[in-house]
Amino acid sequence: MRVTIAGAGIAGLAAAISLHEAGFGDVTVFEADSGPDSMGFGLNILPNAVRELAELGLQAEVERQAVRTRELAMYNPHGQLVWREDRGRLAGYDWPQISIARCRLVEVLAAEVRRRWGEGAIVYDARLAGLGQEGGGVRATLADRYGGRRIVESDVLVGADGIRSAVRSAFYPSEGPPPSNGVTMYRGTAWGERFLTGATMAVLGDDRRRLVLYPIDRDGDRFLINWVAAFPQEGDAEEPYETVLRHLGTWSPPEVDLAGLLGATHHIRHYPMIDRDPIPRWTFGAATLVGDAAHAMYPAGSNGATQAIIDARVLACRLATTADAREALQAYEAERRPQMTDLQRSNRAMGPERVITLAHQRAPHGFRDVTEVFSPQELAQISDTYAVTGKFDREWVNTRPSLTVSRPQQRENTVTVKSEAVKETGFITAVIRATEHGRPDAYLSDPYAELLATPRSRMMAEAALARGGTTGSVIVRARFGDVALGQAVAAGVTQVVCLAAGGDTRAWRLGLPSEARFFEVDLPGQLEAKEELLAPVADRLTCARVPLGEDLRDEAWKDRLVEAGFDPESPTVWIIEGLLPYLRLDHFTRLIENVRKLSGAGSVLLIDAPHAEFFRDPANESFLTFMNSRGSAFQLGFDDFGDFLGRHGWKAEAYTLAELAAGACAWVPAPPARLCPPHDHHWVARARLA
Repeated sequence: MRVTIAGAGIAGLAAAISLHEAGFGDVTVFEADSGPDSMGFGLNILPNAVRELAELGLQAEVERQAVRTRELAMYNPHGQLVWREDRGRLAGYDWPQISIARCRLVEVLAAEVRRRWGEGAIVYDARLAGLGQEGGGVRATLADRYGGRRIVESDVLVGADGIRSAVRSAFYPSEGPPPSNGVTMYRGTAWGERFLTGATMAVLGDDRRRLVLYPIDRDGDRFLINWVAAFPQEGDAEEPYETVLRHLGTWSPPEVDLAGLLGATHHIRHYPMIDRDPIPRWTFGAATLVGDAAHAMYPAGSNGATQAIIDARVLACRLATTADAREALQAYEAERRPQMTDLQRSNRAMGPERVITLAHQRAPHGFRDVTEVFSPQELAQISDTYAVTGKFDREWVNTRPSLTVSRPQQRENTVTVKSEAVKETGFITAVIRATEHGRPDAYLSDPYAELLATPRSRMMAEAALARGGTTGSVIVRARFGDVALGQAVAAGVTQVVCLAAGGDTRAWRLGLPSEARFFEVDLPGQLEAKEELLAPVADRLTCARVPLGEDLRDEAWKDRLVEAGFDPESPTVWIIEGLLPYLRLDHFTRLIENVRKLSGAGSVLLIDAPHAEFFRDPANESFLTFMNSRGSAFQLGFDDFGDFLGRHGWKAEAYTLAELAAGACAWVPAPPARLCPPHDHHWVARARLA
């Protein structure tokens, strides 16, 4: 089946990835614009859509430059709290809520489409200029900016081309432009100080105006704050900064200097608040609509991008499980359109934000206690009813059947985890270790790595190696860590913490003593996936393994570790392998400081990192470009790793691969030259508390 997708936004790219995951082999995305979307304003992805990203293996990549939203808090203009509720995992969902820049999400999705389908899978400067159906298929005419035209024939066409959809216009030629409600939205982002929890979505308003603030990225103690101001259009001729201040300058957002935030915003964009009227049909023959093309709605309740992702997943699932494509499209529409129509109408009443309108109507001058204005039951009911309308209530999201469709040729080794189907590419290093273990002259013994070498991770490893990636650093750091861990355990250390544990198999293969506690920390779902793949050798676990699904960028991982039984007063072996290339320096510095604070006397740190020369060596240019293209850019390297660790409280012995090959470390067997090529500039280190 050949599928054509019009639109390379969130809905179209998510549809392409979902179709690939469901086994479709011929999908192309055409985008009218001349390049990727560069809009850096923020959006929210609710847990029901994060679940879908997780099942596509994309959650970790999306979260690299994002913030997990912890709470939604609604205030009147005086800064008095009307209503707050926990969000994401804190609210009992199995998945978080994520705040992220739109361009960042599109970047991740586009990279994944190209990785799965190839560079030609996304075609820019290809505007839909005509649409016809004949012989059971769809015939699309696409035009570029120079007047060139091409004809594309396909079995199915998906209109994912946004609120001004050309596909929708072909279905409804007399519909006209999107209607406005008379409100103008002003948007911007600016770096600022933490406010409230550091991960709060704050919404202020009266019966006509709104101010929304939430962070979408962080850099140490600084947060990139996305803000939206909305109020009735009055033909304002001032600069946007003055207009927003004139309307909202007397408001009191908690812990936020509004004037300062606006002043720090380099570009303020403004446009009318628009949506689309619900329509009676999305599907016409072999063509259908998804995302904003189908159900554009007012920006209330964080449902735009969320529902676009759900559309894509349901569409792929129905096409994969229904024999006739047209019947599949009808089944998709029957499942999604009634629900989205209700949600569109609810958003016209501003969804859960209507509590702010009611608060103003009932107490326009503020209140001493919100219970004078609402009962707790009324507030909760407004929120719960909206969640049920959008089918993102906790019970439904956590328990509904998966939309993932297993491709027959991959059923044998498909990872299925209830909480999150995770990124199998997290096991790429296991492929490298398995290959090494199989050699007659193996430097590393890892008999269980083969169980983690999934088809997808093998494919990714082959692609990376073809672009100049090396295996030596993976093998050498593992052997270095094995020996160092063995020495520490022999000296009496019984507490081990492996951060970003991924495909680490030491708890299974090293025969650690029964009194040892081996804590593994990685993104939610990653460790469960490993457990499932290693189930055949579960009896090889000789120590007490404690898995923790936590994001190391969230400071909460430290508390979770202690809650799980970790003793900060006891000596610990810390293992951090393969993580540093992907971190910014400030993130790594904060991580290493946290590890030091949690370390009792006698603790040992086993860690590796690229040498700065790795980034300067022309031999690595192709590999670095490849990693950047798939959204896993290498960022961090050191000219003197031992010195850096020393300046942060660790007395280190650090070696390059070349130094180890030359026998510089007396307690580790020298690795063979084949594992230490000249361009694999890499550090391994063992450090103790200074």
